[in-house]
Amino acid sequence: GRRVQAEEGRGGQEGSGGAYPSAAELLEGALLRVAMEEGLPLALKVGAVRGANPALQAGGDGVEVSRLDWLRTLCAGYPSVKFLVTVLSAVNQHELCVLARKFGNLHVYGCWWFCNNPSIIETTTRMRLEMLGTAFTCQHSDARVLDQLVYKWAHSREAVTPVLAAQYRKLLEAGWPLSEADVERDVGLLFGGAYEEFLAK
Repeated sequence: GRRVQAEEGRGGQEGSGGAYPSAAELLEGALLRVAMEEGLPLALKVGAVRGANPALQAGGDGVEVSRLDWLRTLCAGYPSVKFLVTVLSAVNQHELCVLARKFGNLHVYGCWWFCNNPSIIETTTRMRLEMLGTAFTCQHSDARVLDQLVYKWAHSREAVTPVLAAQYRKLLEAGWPLSEADVERDVGLLFGGAYEEFLAK
């Protein structure tokens, strides 16, 4: 079968008869079934370590490098399910891009939480552009309050602008004609259009 050995974080998940299901049990027993039956995409955020420093209470969460072999298994085993995935560790960004090149049911999105820093947004967006073209969503909103939403979009646009400018400069130097419509198209894809195209296919 398509048994999934989903990587489990260190958030105290028990599973196998414990107080609540493991990540793999939740995926297989509920989320994947609903996604297939209802034709819904499944969004996954990977790499958070809940309660890394309990002394900091709600502020004690951390980040870890995650194994992504389980994601490869999901994409291969459930080709009818569309997966939207973002990873928290910078180390995992390259592997995620490679997986997105290999599986048409995987869409990469956003720079969240500890990746939501201008330098990391810039580096990650440059790599994604080089590997995926405009077939990803460079930023999304997971903001819990309106103030976060406003600053997140403002500084994301500032971080993405020089990356796009550098790519366009290379195209111009290579003799590729570039129009304002081309730029508008690409920005539209990167900030939502590619996501909509992914869901529609």
